[in-house]
Amino acid sequence: MILNGVDRDGRTGCYRRKAVLEDYEKLKRLVESAADDVAKAQGGNKAAGTRVRKIMQDVKSAAQELRKKVLEARSAGD
Repeated sequence: MILNGVDRDGRTGCYRRKAVLEDYEKLKRLVESAADDVAKAQGGNKAAGTRVRKIMQDVKSAAQELRKKVLEARSAGD
């Protein structure tokens, strides 16, 4: 619910849009950070494969968080 441009959590629409963009940038950085380890894992490096799986789990969590914020922004009418 928004009153006077501020939602019930005290955040403005501008703040929510900024949070969505920040989460999107975080997601991009996570994916990019896996590039070297993906190449190493492809070559058979088991430790790199473990790191890739961990990063992909972080990507999954970051994507879910971004998804929630996008839905919040949509519901708020931004």
